[in-house]
Amino acid sequence: MKKNFALLSGLVLLLCIVFSCEKKNNSAAISPDYGATGNPNPNNQTVTGSNTFTNPAIENSSFVVGDIGWSNPSCVSTGSTSLRATKGLTEVVLTFSGVATTNTYNISSQPAANSCKLEILNAPGQPAGIMWYGRSGSVIVTTTSTSINAQLLNAVCTQSTFNFPLVTVSGNLGCSQ
Repeated sequence: MKKNFALLSGLVLLLCIVFSCEKKNNSAAISPDYGATGNPNPNNQTVTGSNTFTNPAIENSSFVVGDIGWSNPSCVSTGSTSLRATKGLTEVVLTFSGVATTNTYNISSQPAANSCKLEILNAPGQPAGIMWYGRSGSVIVTTTSTSINAQLLNAVCTQSTFNFPLVTVSGNLGCSQ
């Protein structure tokens, strides 16, 4: 009887061990589920995302505004807040915070008391359709009762999203009544 009891106890113990264990569930394992993109947030790409922005402009250039072929529209009055010059598809615009007066202005991203904004569309020597913004340089403005003249001195421009290449512009633009 002792032998049967030991055999029965061993069998019960073995059955308890077999039925108490669960089969391993692989779906509960720790692993990311990022789908096909590998990105946990595919609508908000990071630096490892697939979109790469490239600059169509690849080298520095310079030009002189106001030489042969440039046109300056007439001023309605000498109280203008901007000056514009065009040559073909190239357009250069100087914008002041108020009426342009005889003064030396710094070129900056926004017009202010002693600074003006410079924008160039389709700079010569650069791919078409790119807007360039003045980052540094100076402008000497001279006004009379019938005209406004602005002399650009080493104005350096870049694109809004790229700091290279540079477009350097010098020369004159203005308007008269």
